[in-house]
Amino acid sequence: MAIERIYKQPSRAYLFDRVIQDLQDALGSLSWLSHVFGRSERLVQLKDGMRRYSPNVYQGRGEYISLLPDNTKLGNYCFFVLEDPQTVTVPMQSQNRVRSPFSLIVWVDMRNVGDAADDRNTERLKEEILKTVRVAWIKKGSVTLSRIYERAENVFQGYSLDEVDNQYLMSPYAGFRITGEMVIDEEC
Repeated sequence: MAIERIYKQPSRAYLFDRVIQDLQDALGSLSWLSHVFGRSERLVQLKDGMRRYSPNVYQGRGEYISLLPDNTKLGNYCFFVLEDPQTVTVPMQSQNRVRSPFSLIVWVDMRNVGDAADDRNTERLKEEILKTVRVAWIKKGSVTLSRIYERAENVFQGYSLDEVDNQYLMSPYAGFRITGEMVIDEEC
């Protein structure tokens, strides 16, 4: 099964999935991104007697696509992680305000982003992502960005990825994690 470039799940989006899909549409304008995935799910597998955690997107029929950088079929990609907890505020008006911390994780092969093979210009990529998110048309909700992480233990934080054994963020590869908050107002 071929993976769509802008991979939207679920087909009928509600709450934060709507905001994520608006961001996916905007990020799809970046030609160097092979795939723009939506919200990932953290799956656990038992391997060699140890629990291994990985980010995945649901493909349907009980199948998932692994979003760890060892999946060589994905090319340059990004995906979203909604963090716990989501908070709900019920103001005096007729809407609930729902907030969720989130992360946008980006992984790239620097040889495929238009720079010279030895030019590790991750700052350019971060700038393009930040500009794209800033001007994205989000129909219902808003996004605030707060931090960017580049150290391997922070980019894939919460997942089982051994950077010492697997050099997934060393040249020619790179990755970063942008964190922030999504806010939506939903009718009661």
